[in-house]
Amino acid sequence: MSTWRRKAIELFPDLRPEIESRELTIYQVFFELLPRCREAHDRNDISELERIYGFADWCASQKAKDLWNAAGVAFYEHLADSNRTLDALPHWVRRPIFEEIAGLLEARVGAERVAELRRQYK
Repeated sequence: MSTWRRKAIELFPDLRPEIESRELTIYQVFFELLPRCREAHDRNDISELERIYGFADWCASQKAKDLWNAAGVAFYEHLADSNRTLDALPHWVRRPIFEEIAGLLEARVGAERVAELRRQYK
């Protein structure tokens, strides 16, 4: 079993059957986590948010392109779909990762909005 699958099962044991499926990709895991992230923000479930953002951070920090790319295009980029998750970026996403995904975010919400978020990091 791959390291990312073991890590995902450790953090999200309720998704174990899906994660163990060979057909499930890391991209699909992030698409499972997106609605959970929004719901966790709605509930202010800090523990769930720590697990979700922690997993995304871990993937984004890996050398394997499939992992960091999936975190970028299947998770971080889609945080721009909701003002609530977009506004939370400076709190939950480390600055180096934010800078890596800034171009993806600009394509979704514009350079001015990304500049506003960037200022919140200072």
